[in-house]
Order: sequence, then structure tokens, then C-alpha cells
Amino acid sequence: MTESNETKACPLCAETIKAAAKVCPHCRHWQQRFSLQNPQVVGGLWLALWLAVTACLLVFVEKHFGRNQDFADYQDQIAVVSSEFSHRMWGSNLMVTVVGVVTNRTDYSWEEVGFEVRFFDREGKLIDAVVQTGDYQRFAILKHSEEAFRVEGKATRPQEAYVSHKVTVRWAKDAGAWP
Repeated sequence: MTESNETKACPLCAETIKAAAKVCPHCRHWQQRFSLQNPQVVGGLWLALWLAVTACLLVFVEKHFGRNQDFADYQDQIAVVSSEFSHRMWGSNLMVTVVGVVTNRTDYSWEEVGFEVRFFDREGKLIDAVVQTGDYQRFAILKHSEEAFRVEGKATRPQEAYVSHKVTVRWAKDAGAWP
């Protein structure tokens, strides 16, 4: 064999090296670009593996912990099953109290639930309303369950004026959402 068949030029430093050399002895450049013994290839594979695992982990976290359901999409599946109202004196104030049961037919638990109660007179005219924010009592409804609730507020009319009422769940926050 001739000398030219047994040697080649390094593509990085152009020095003459043996044809079978894996690394140039002059500049330490790897001669086989896609060899598993090449540290750059191994480092690239580790980086690709790390990125793939990180992406999978982010998808898992988003799927299990990152959801944030909009209450408006499920409001019709959360309903008041029953409710009653009564009056009581607290100091010199007449208070109106509503107690009842609310049901959740969704696949999600809701917290910081807010209620609105409308009160009507004998003619069906709206005479008063009480809004109870979820922050007040930290009320939560578990998925596919029923929960008892209580809403109370200061009455603006005499006790005799209150004939009927209607309770509505106005807002809630997805209990599984990240803060």
C-alpha cells in the first residue's frame, strides 16, 4: 500500500494523520462525526434525552395540576336542590338567613363559591338581595356531591315583606387549579 492510502488530512487542522485515526493527535478533533464514542455526539444525545424528559414532565404537570376550568361553562350543572329562609334579630338588626343544599354534577371540585339570594314580595317583585362571596366562608363543593350552605345578610324590609326567594350560585373557582 502507498502512503496516501494509509493517511488522510484532518478536516479541522489539515495535518496529515493515519486513515484509521479516530482523533487527530494534533488538534484532538474527532474524525468520525456520528460515532457513539465521540463526546459531542454523546453530549448531544444526553441533551436530547433531557429535553424529552423535561417536555414529558411539563405535559404531565399541566395535565394533572395546571387545569383551570371556567365556572361559566359548568354553571348550569351546579344547582340549588333545596333552600329555606328565616329571620332573626341580631342586636338591633333584622337578619335574613337562607340555608339549603347545593349539588355539583360536574367532574370538578369548586371552591370560593359565591351565592346570590333574591327575595320577593307577594306580587313577585324583587325587594332585597344578599350576595355571599366565597371568601367569607371558604365554601367548597366536591365533584359529584351535595353540600349544605348558609347565606346571611341584613334585611332591608320588614319581616312580613319577605314571601319567597331564589338562590343562585354565581361564581366559583376551580379547586384543582394552581393558585
